Amino acid sequence: MSSNERMTKITLVGTKDIMKGTIEILHSLKIIHIIDFKEQDETFEIGKSLGEVSIFSELLLSIRSILSKFDIRPDKVKTIYIKREVSRELEKEVYETENTIKMYSEKIEKISSILKEIDRIKSIGEITEIGIEKKLISSIDTLLSSKSRLEKQRDKLREEMDSIIKEKSAYLLQYEDFLSSEIEKMEAPLRFTTTKNTFIVEGWIPENKFQELKNILKKKFGDRVNLDKIKYSDEEPVPVEFKHPTPVKPFELLLELFEYPKTREIDPTFAIFITFPLFYGIMLGDIGYGLVIFFASLFMKTKFKTEGWKMILGILEYSSLYTIAFGFIDGEFFGFDIFALLGIEEIFGFKMPILNRIVDFMPIMVLSISIGVLHVLLGLTFGFINVYRSHNLKEAILKKGAWIILIFSIIFIASSVYISNIFLYFGSGLLLISLILLVVGEGFIGLIEIFGIMSNILSYVRLMAIGLSSVGIAIVINSIVTDIVFPKGGIFVLLGYSILILGHIGNILLGILASFLHALRLHYVEFFTKFYEGGGIKYKPFGI
Repeated sequence: MSSNERMTKITLVGTKDIMKGTIEILHSLKIIHIIDFKEQDETFEIGKSLGEVSIFSELLLSIRSILSKFDIRPDKVKTIYIKREVSRELEKEVYETENTIKMYSEKIEKISSILKEIDRIKSIGEITEIGIEKKLISSIDTLLSSKSRLEKQRDKLREEMDSIIKEKSAYLLQYEDFLSSEIEKMEAPLRFTTTKNTFIVEGWIPENKFQELKNILKKKFGDRVNLDKIKYSDEEPVPVEFKHPTPVKPFELLLELFEYPKTREIDPTFAIFITFPLFYGIMLGDIGYGLVIFFASLFMKTKFKTEGWKMILGILEYSSLYTIAFGFIDGEFFGFDIFALLGIEEIFGFKMPILNRIVDFMPIMVLSISIGVLHVLLGLTFGFINVYRSHNLKEAILKKGAWIILIFSIIFIASSVYISNIFLYFGSGLLLISLILLVVGEGFIGLIEIFGIMSNILSYVRLMAIGLSSVGIAIVINSIVTDIVFPKGGIFVLLGYSILILGHIGNILLGILASFLHALRLHYVEFFTKFYEGGGIKYKPFGI
């Protein structure tokens, strides 16, 4: 059930004369998650940084100040750039660019201040009759008449400054990239263990990269470096590197917002990939709303390039497909009964819509609770596997198996009302077994927790409740417009369309937020608590 990269703990020992070269190799490969050395003694101490980090840091600070002030980002720069060595020319160019932009900014700011004062003088009104000397009045008139000239000068300065920024953007990004990389390499020894003549690097790498790294180091440095695997305890945190297929990757964000899984824990990302959009679609369930969210997500992906935004929009994009699918089941298009409007009564022998969320109250509630039962059972099954891996089969049965048997006993007892009394007897037997196991495994407190798990399952009724509130608002908006506003005719028709557009935009935004938060809650509270501890750490290779 694990979809994580297998990691191995390594220790790398080398002579100090090859430390810089080793850092270069590790930085270029980008595979080692370094464990920082902290405990010093007489023999082992933290290494010292290489070179003058302060000069590089000062340069980097200046560049980032310019980049942030003028919102320069890689996606805005079309020029392809390569790294360039830090030199006096680079340092000089950065500071000259900074001073030039600063000079232009100061001039523009001064002209803007003068223009504000001119506007204040104009607001005073007529000043010829208050006893001011003619020479002074003439000077003020000259100042007032210079406004348009000053505005042109300010605009010209802005154009010149923008041109310089545009010209230097690619280089500034190039320098930032290179300096960040160099500073990371120069500060790397601060994370190493060192002695008088050697350095030691401890960390984690993907298991399948070990031999590759060993061969590269041996070829470059021979016997002056040694790379070995080292044993580690089950309690030691191992960095987690996901390896999910592309459609599943956005849902990693939901784990990052919570906690990374421990190494031996089941990674629930794929399960979330199935259930999160399902819950979202059940709650929102409207063809029109789903289409709006789908195309809005595609559009926003072209505007927001950061990894976080890509993940959020990927989740919304995928969830919108479920929203459209359940919109067909519910027959809803912006709150209207789409099949009634089109005059469609049946599709492939199925009466349309299959479910009406306003009329079919009980079937939808039963569906919601049934989904809750399955989701909680899935969580308990994952929990059973986790406990079995960490302890043994007996512990897994007492801790998680008892709850699974309890839920199945309730299912059989409830089914006996509609099927056969045999299910009642079988369910009662399972109930007795589960109660005994709960008392043995968790004590009498386990019996009290039965109410908690029942509460968890009933919490899934929100799938129905949020859906009802969403369609209810849509119907109210449509009714106000079609029954009250449109019949008045004239300009009220235009007003009606405005109400429809604004009303449904508001309901879509509310639906996006409510569906997302409640689907998240069902996973974090009802699902994760059955098996998930978290507490893992993210794999952060040196050089990324």
